[in-house]
Amino acid sequence: MRRALRQIFERNGLTVAEASSAREASELVGRDPSIAAVVCDFLMPELNGLAFYDELKLIAPHLCRRMVFLTGVAQEPVVHRSIEERGVPLISKLDDLQLVLDAVRLALLRDGKTG
Repeated sequence: MRRALRQIFERNGLTVAEASSAREASELVGRDPSIAAVVCDFLMPELNGLAFYDELKLIAPHLCRRMVFLTGVAQEPVVHRSIEERGVPLISKLDDLQLVLDAVRLALLRDGKTG
């Protein structure tokens, strides 16, 4: 999934940094202030996506408005409700991955970034 998303993003002119866990992503975001948006799985080792989002609010609050959740459990009411409460786009892994690119572009445009 990460490889497919990387290819889509890079073909569309975006630079990609990858992390294999929420902890790694937190460290990456903390080290690199140039990160403009975050695509995050809901179910991850160590921390789930909601815990990562809450951590992101502390280390890089500006990225909370530029985050997109991607999950295979998008239809689960508990997942959907929790993410909706945070106002973050939620895209199912079963959907066309082009939607992830579109959601990231919208998040960047909303905050006046270009990628």
